[in-house]
Amino acid sequence: MSSQTTPTDRPDFVWHARIAARPDGRATVFARKHSFVTGKPLDFDRDADAVSAVEYLLGALGADVLNGFRREARVRRIRLDRAEATVDGRLDNPLTHLKVVGETGHPGLSEASVKVYASSPDPEATLRDAWTDSLDRSPLVCTLRPAVKLTLELQIVP
Repeated sequence: MSSQTTPTDRPDFVWHARIAARPDGRATVFARKHSFVTGKPLDFDRDADAVSAVEYLLGALGADVLNGFRREARVRRIRLDRAEATVDGRLDNPLTHLKVVGETGHPGLSEASVKVYASSPDPEATLRDAWTDSLDRSPLVCTLRPAVKLTLELQIVP
């Protein structure tokens, strides 16, 4: 008898969120005991009064990658003095979201780039091994890889 688990043997893990529309055009997301407000799905205004859904997605991807790497470093007893990330995302054609006449493509994410900057006294090879393993177990990286061109980079800084 094999000790491997098949998808039908696994417990059914489901995460839930409830989203309530607000009169000001935003939405409030409730997840467990937490909540946050999101603005439009996509916003071109730099001075918009709320974070867009696309920006939340990019922020969630960066947080997943950064915190997953930090967790892996902690498990391996790698000392990280500092760590932060930047994320850039490109939509296939955001003008299709606005129904601009003649525009083609789709408004979905076509590529995203995450760059993590980390400082550690430990050997670079040790950090890179932890980086690779953390990406292999990242829920959002594993979700987006089949659909989006992902560039994931670890930059070791002094």
